[in-house]
Amino acid sequence: MYQRLRFFCFFLTALSGTYAGTAQDLGNGFYDYGVACPESNDRGVVATTGADGKNVVLAWLFDHRGGYSLLSVDAASGATRQFDLPFPPGDAPYASMLSSRNKFYGYFNRNFAEFDPVKNAFTFSQKAFDLTAMAFTEDDNGVIWAATYPNCGLVSYDPGTRQLVDHGFINKEPWMQYPRAIAADAAGWVYVGVGSTETQLIAFNAQTKETRKLLTGKQRLKGWPSLYRAQDGNVYGSASIEEAGKCIKLFKGAATFTTEAFKVVNEKPSIAGSQVLFHKKFPDGSMIQTMDFRLRELVIKNHSGEKKVNFTYTSEGSLVMAVDLASTGKLIGGTTFPMRFFEFDPATRAFKNYNAYGQFNASVAFKNHIYFAAYPYGALVRYRANQPVSSNAGATNPVVLGADKQHVHRPHRVLVLDRLGKVLLTGTPEYGYTGGGMLIYNEKDGKIQTLSDTLLIPDQSTMSMTALDDIRVLCGTTTAPGTGGLKKATEATLYLFDAKKLKPIWQENVLPGTQTYSDLYKAGKYVFGIADSKLFFVFDPVKRSIIYKETIPDELGPVVTVQSPRVFVKNPSTGDCYLICRKGILKVNRSSFKLETVVTSLVKIEAGGACYKNKIYFISDSHLCSYQLN
Repeated sequence: MYQRLRFFCFFLTALSGTYAGTAQDLGNGFYDYGVACPESNDRGVVATTGADGKNVVLAWLFDHRGGYSLLSVDAASGATRQFDLPFPPGDAPYASMLSSRNKFYGYFNRNFAEFDPVKNAFTFSQKAFDLTAMAFTEDDNGVIWAATYPNCGLVSYDPGTRQLVDHGFINKEPWMQYPRAIAADAAGWVYVGVGSTETQLIAFNAQTKETRKLLTGKQRLKGWPSLYRAQDGNVYGSASIEEAGKCIKLFKGAATFTTEAFKVVNEKPSIAGSQVLFHKKFPDGSMIQTMDFRLRELVIKNHSGEKKVNFTYTSEGSLVMAVDLASTGKLIGGTTFPMRFFEFDPATRAFKNYNAYGQFNASVAFKNHIYFAAYPYGALVRYRANQPVSSNAGATNPVVLGADKQHVHRPHRVLVLDRLGKVLLTGTPEYGYTGGGMLIYNEKDGKIQTLSDTLLIPDQSTMSMTALDDIRVLCGTTTAPGTGGLKKATEATLYLFDAKKLKPIWQENVLPGTQTYSDLYKAGKYVFGIADSKLFFVFDPVKRSIIYKETIPDELGPVVTVQSPRVFVKNPSTGDCYLICRKGILKVNRSSFKLETVVTSLVKIEAGGACYKNKIYFISDSHLCSYQLN
């Protein structure tokens, strides 16, 4: 089902030099240094023809706002047009399709849209009933079908009548459903494949509206189903590619199970796919060789060779996950969609940007190192802050120390235990699974081992950690499963982990009803914590009890809630501890533990947090910002 990665290296490539942000004094102590990564991510790219038969490239664009526009690039000249969506930006395209009639389709942020590259316009848009499409197909009558997340809805759009029909939710489960596969047979039946907790294939009759579930019992597997329409009029599929599901023949709403291995044979041509759809071939036979949204370069290959053109687009920048402080005095962080890694020099107010190994969810600074935890690989990445980033083959800065996608697929915390020579990484598991583990890296021999949730807290994932001493780590869990998984635990747990014996030595639900211990911070002999993003508490690890708690005030809260939120920020100059909230900053009174309002923010705050020279640095969408203390 998964492959555990061993020790290997990964190198990054810098953007074109250092660039300055648009620094701005916002007043009242707040400063905005600009966009950390001024790029957008493509979420579906197709080569086709536009007005006057010219070759054009269409691409959905995504930045920190979500899906926000459609890009059209003339393949010969690079001339660019960018079209605003006919609905508000948000969510993200997770699937798209170029139909046989040369119309480009998307469905996200609860809206279905049709774009005509010949007319250079959106020619249809309508609000739909579910969040976003996970798969598109076109039937033999030219009707467009979309299967939707998170409730397995089904919609159809007839380009002739220009009617969008809501066929309702066709499958019910106690978890979020990912209908990543869809196909229609020659008899008018539409089939939807759903993952990933337990797969299901659903047949829907377009004429009678009858719905049938085709998998039962042990036929339902972990992973992702696959479906395709063949030239013979049948649909062929598999219950799960990951679990080596056998080929299933589908026709007229019936499934014929075979003993043959699933493979795609004589597929009916179709231009559709997920958010990584990249259809390269133009109707005249020329091809997209590369399309680089970072460099804004498009390379087209045809019979006479290759031609490179530059294109443009506007962007508000990619979402920044969090910010940390390196020993060099530079701010370090990661962005997502695109997944980048950046450095910011407070002295020059300049950014430098690199490709990153995945989405740097969590980080910890230790001596001259920054340890990052990367989604979707469950990877531990080490960056040496006092050495240049390598860009040659065999580079060792940064370096991937190891990974376990199954158990820590979506990392939430990373912690260094110097005396033991260990680095701990925790998070939620692979899609469709429940209960995350702990990846442990041994600095002495470079070996990786993973503890599953059954060896920690069954059916829960470790969301937060703080070291009490050289060996003992206080951990807080979340009841949330892996993405799309089934929630099983009823309340979260605090537990004490012995990092030498590699096992929990105490656990208790100290705050009944809590679902997530969002963050933990060792402050002297006590531990400060956050429960469910809205309750601040103080824990005595000797008495193993809560000695103080206070609700985050509504006018500032809740606290920041990204995947590794960095709620607690310490000022090394004074020793004061601050809480980063969505709408402002709080300080913990050292004697009473009472929360004191420091400031209401002039901008929304998405993530923390580091303090350098009496400035608290934080993230506001794609921007790096700061607040001057005192």
